[in-house]
Amino acid sequence: MSQPFVLPETQAVLDLLAAQPGPHLADLPAADARAVYHLLGDLFEEPADPSVRTLDLPPDSTGLGTPLRAYFPGPAQAGPVIVYMHGGGFVIGDLDTHNAVCTLVARVSGLRVVAVDYRLAPEHPYPAAHEDCLAAARFVAGAGAVLEAPVEGIAVAGDSAGGALACYLAARLGRDTVRAQLLIYPWLDATAADEGSYRDFAEGFLLDRRLMDRFITDSLPFETDVAGPDLSPVRHPLPAHLPPAVIVAAGLDPLRDQARALAAAMAGQGLECHFLEARGLIHGIATMRKALPSGDAVIRRATTIFADMIRATTA
Repeated sequence: MSQPFVLPETQAVLDLLAAQPGPHLADLPAADARAVYHLLGDLFEEPADPSVRTLDLPPDSTGLGTPLRAYFPGPAQAGPVIVYMHGGGFVIGDLDTHNAVCTLVARVSGLRVVAVDYRLAPEHPYPAAHEDCLAAARFVAGAGAVLEAPVEGIAVAGDSAGGALACYLAARLGRDTVRAQLLIYPWLDATAADEGSYRDFAEGFLLDRRLMDRFITDSLPFETDVAGPDLSPVRHPLPAHLPPAVIVAAGLDPLRDQARALAAAMAGQGLECHFLEARGLIHGIATMRKALPSGDAVIRRATTIFADMIRATTA
């Protein structure tokens, strides 16, 4: 591989992280890795938009067993609702690590957003997260009373592992239920094939091969069909009923080629897809927007396209 293009803001983040003492994130116990993820958010993420009202929905208020957080960019109005799944390799991340980006999505889209605090591995490996998110999406579709105004269809969104979950929901529920999908550097091939961007960015760009191997070990039981369509959809023909998508890739991301492959497959099957690639940026831009302003601009642009797509399917 030739020398990759790295934005100065990206290099500053990488240099800062490289200078930090302590073990690799992949070598930490899950609880410690989750704590570090919170610290990275404190360091690199913009604060949550204070104009967006939030409402926590604990498990006993929904009957799901899964906490949810609802975001209201203004007075509740009848319309579609975005269901957001956080990233973190199915092992780290929660409602708080993605609070700021969910307020951004709500503010930019003008739509209600519901974030899902799905169960994490290794305590709850696959398919726990998929089951939680499917149940949450079905709940939100009929949760007009809880969300203070009728729900007229849902859209799905997520970053990294959350992008994988959003893609899974879109495939499972189809465009009759899901109006559109926003997939931010999604994890779409769990086979860990040592090729392309997965090989080229295996170390030195925050998300690396060691951390991916850790996520795979923790979240996917030995007997799991990692090459199946739920976990590796880019290795299969896409369902004809997939809703339109906005797909974001980061140029220095091991998962970059997976996002490219999904966009190409959707275009090849005549499915609507808008693809944005953030050149010179790393995996994690959705939750590192203070340190990576170019990434912030990409996420805002993708959300705007996503919102227009939702409204176009609602009209």
